[in-house]
Amino acid sequence: MRTTIMISWAACLACVAAPVNLRAQTPTTLFNFDGADGQFPSSRLLQATDGNLYGTTYGGGANSSGTVFQIRLNGALKTLHSFCAQSGCADGGQPVAALVQATNGNLYGTTLDGGAHGGGTIFEIKLN
Repeated sequence: MRTTIMISWAACLACVAAPVNLRAQTPTTLFNFDGADGQFPSSRLLQATDGNLYGTTYGGGANSSGTVFQIRLNGALKTLHSFCAQSGCADGGQPVAALVQATNGNLYGTTLDGGAHGGGTIFEIKLN
C-alpha cells in the first residue's frame, strides 16, 4: 500500500513538473463602448439560456447612468435599458453587480444609485 501511494505521488509530481508548451493567445475584441451605448463595464457577463451574453455598464448610455446590454457572440450589441430614464431616476442608476437569470427566464440586477429613496434599486429585464 505504501509503495502504491509513493508511486502515485511521484506520478503526480511528474505531471506538475512537466513543461507545457502553450501558444500565446491573442484576444479578439468583440465590441468597443463609446459612451452612448454604455461606459465602464465592471461586472462579469452572463450567458443566458438564449445563448446571448448580457451585462451592465456603470456609466454611459442615454442618461449617463449606465446600461443593461445584450451582446451576441458575433459582436452585435443591443442596449436593453439606459438607467435614469424615469423621473427622479426611479429606475435607478450605476449598476455594478453581475446580472442573474431566474427560472422564469428574466434577468435581475441591482443599481448603486437612484430609486425612490436614492439608495439604489433591484430591477428586472424581461427576455422575450
